[in-house]
Amino acid sequence: MNSKNMTVRAKLSAAFGILAILVMVVAGLSLKSLSDSNDCFGSYVNGINARARMGSSVRTAVDRRAIAVRNLVLVTKPDDLAAEKAAVMQAHSDVQTRLAKLKEMAQADGVPEKVRAMIGDIDRVEQVYGPIATDIVKLALDGKRDDAIAKMNDDCRPHLAALVKAVGADRKLSHF
Repeated sequence: MNSKNMTVRAKLSAAFGILAILVMVVAGLSLKSLSDSNDCFGSYVNGINARARMGSSVRTAVDRRAIAVRNLVLVTKPDDLAAEKAAVMQAHSDVQTRLAKLKEMAQADGVPEKVRAMIGDIDRVEQVYGPIATDIVKLALDGKRDDAIAKMNDDCRPHLAALVKAVGADRKLSHF
């Protein structure tokens, strides 16, 4: 049947049918695009952003531990020693817990190898620095203040600088 023989009603029905199909195709493409955008946003929130926040949390715990260790070496009153010891132990625990979580997050699918390497560097430096910090705490608690200060100056500071640099490297790559 050619278009000359079609009634107006048939022509309008055919045109409406074609338009309805086009609307359905556009709606389907829009839903697919929206789903892709939602997946991308979810990946950012649960991936890059979550790792960046955890990296920042590790950095905060590292800073808290370093400050508490320094304070522990400087204080002389028993109450202050107890308070700083508790602060050091809590911060040290926080570093370990948060770093473990960050390492776990790095094993997720889609994490770039460069990010995994950065997190591995943080872990490697922490494995060296953590025992030094706890040794300083032990020296300070044993009343060996001069030995603790010497260890802090000779061993702790360079390793702390390396740890802070490793944890702060996320700024160079923008995100973990």
